[in-house]
Amino acid sequence: MSSQDTFEPSQSMLGSEEQTSRSAADGSGDTARSAKPFVNSFLEHLVRTKVISEEIATRASAWRNESKDRGKKSVIDILIDEFDVSRELLHDEVAKFYSFRIIDFYDRNTKRFPPSQVNKLLAELPESIYRLATKHNVIPFETAENQPDKLLVVTPNPSDRIVYDVARSFPYKRFEICYMKEKDWAELWRQITLDKQQSLSAIEGDALFDEDDAELEGVLEMEINRNQLVGLMENILSDAVRVGASDIHVVPKTTRRTEILFRIDGQLNSWYTIEDARAEAVVAVVKGRAMNLDRFERMAAQDGSAQKVVDNQIIRFRMSILPIFSRQLGTKFESVVIRILKDADASVSLSTIGFDQYSLKVFKDAISKPHGMVILTGPTGCGKSTTLIAALRTVMKPTLNTITVEDPVEYLQEGARQVKLNHKLSFDDAIRAILRHDPDIVMVGEIRDRITADIAVKLANTGHLTFTTLHTNDAPSVVSRLFKIGIEPFLLAQSLNVVVAQRLVRKLCERCKEPLTNVSDNVLSRSGFSQEEADTTTFFKPVGCISCVGGFKGRTAIHETLYFTQEIRDIITESGERIDLDALRQSAQKHGMVTLRKSGLDLIKKGLSTIEEVIANTTND
Repeated sequence: MSSQDTFEPSQSMLGSEEQTSRSAADGSGDTARSAKPFVNSFLEHLVRTKVISEEIATRASAWRNESKDRGKKSVIDILIDEFDVSRELLHDEVAKFYSFRIIDFYDRNTKRFPPSQVNKLLAELPESIYRLATKHNVIPFETAENQPDKLLVVTPNPSDRIVYDVARSFPYKRFEICYMKEKDWAELWRQITLDKQQSLSAIEGDALFDEDDAELEGVLEMEINRNQLVGLMENILSDAVRVGASDIHVVPKTTRRTEILFRIDGQLNSWYTIEDARAEAVVAVVKGRAMNLDRFERMAAQDGSAQKVVDNQIIRFRMSILPIFSRQLGTKFESVVIRILKDADASVSLSTIGFDQYSLKVFKDAISKPHGMVILTGPTGCGKSTTLIAALRTVMKPTLNTITVEDPVEYLQEGARQVKLNHKLSFDDAIRAILRHDPDIVMVGEIRDRITADIAVKLANTGHLTFTTLHTNDAPSVVSRLFKIGIEPFLLAQSLNVVVAQRLVRKLCERCKEPLTNVSDNVLSRSGFSQEEADTTTFFKPVGCISCVGGFKGRTAIHETLYFTQEIRDIITESGERIDLDALRQSAQKHGMVTLRKSGLDLIKKGLSTIEEVIANTTND
């Protein structure tokens, strides 16, 4: 039987509305089942197996029918991108529903090809097909039992059309597409690349300690080219985007061991370990992928950037390189942190960020004023930029000149003039220049010192709506910090509209969370729960499942919003040598301000988070 007789994914699997039936996956031409359109039958299967709800199935079908991308995105992509359904879980169900053979990586009865044979088969492919094989995760695995002319190919995504284009390029008359779980596939790929790396002699590896930089670069180049480190790093970048990581950490541990960690929902998680590949080679691949990084410089800190298309979306990456100490003489280790910069989601708005009712009301009132300062405060990574972007979107109009000064520019805002700093334009010079650029709305990335504070206050007091950030523990402390920097109390009272302190708290996974039966009185007391509140609250604990990380999935913001009423302005104006923070808090709480801890307790009462998570991110009032 020729390769032309083999099975290809039907249009129904790719999301077409046309009625099709599926040929047998092994290329025999027999019909495995008379399938309803994928859009209907597979969604029905997912509902029956409780992978998704009927509501999500209906919405996914409607989204596809109504979207301008109709026909371009499969139902699987829609469920992953628009409804946050687990990619691996969906691929599991595709394999079961369409009767793909499922390969167990740890099954000792399989007679899989040795890594050297896999590498030989891949190397013999045309260069264009080889690139497709590595990009779309296709590996020749073994020949079918008693059928030496039939190749079994494994992939974590059997519904990908490209898999079939690659499979037919191997030198076998027939082939069968088989499914392997993503983590198992990654381990198989690691073993295959390791086989290539071992082709370097031990002498060559040991001699690197005494080689000069030029010789080292030559060896690293050879190792990169021969061991597919570029493809591995490309896959790591894609994986990080798909699992929702905010940062990728590349950390050398030994000469031939590099750990890859993803920061997911604010927590660092070990994701992958690259073994038997030189740490310098891994870092060299990262440098080669980015702009403005000197691959030959290993003693200085560097910053660079890159971009990549992942699932039809352009993703930008900001890369930070930092030399770190190594106990191994002759090695120059560098730590790499890659920040993932997605364009701000169009669905992010003030109403979806997590504001409580009072905070949302007064924040909208503050940003609707024609002038004054709006300040977001909190630690790095607490979502201040996202909230500011949502606020800017609310107030920006074609009739208003909106200018931002950020270092660096993380989110591209249509309709705003975003100032890009460089070696000839410092932060201070940029915000001074804004005053002469006829602005209506200004966003200053951060108040860093007296100079930036003075200019921000001047902008607010001269008829401009000014957004900025500051680092303090709570909202009232912003007033004290600006006062200590040197801003006069009467200027603070006149210029400030609202101060919002923000934190991000991990949310429990709705799929696996379980009620917590026993909560100690000590924990309840520390958290701020009264006995009456504790008696009427159902507490939950994280469990962990395929859809989450350690029982948590996603984060939500909690806020402490200090709105500047006339009473608060009077308290500031009448201050002597110090700002009375207690008076500010009492006045703000009297008018409706909810503290960060109280906002966190409200999440616990709604069953969205845990006591431990709230205590870790807030202080008791």
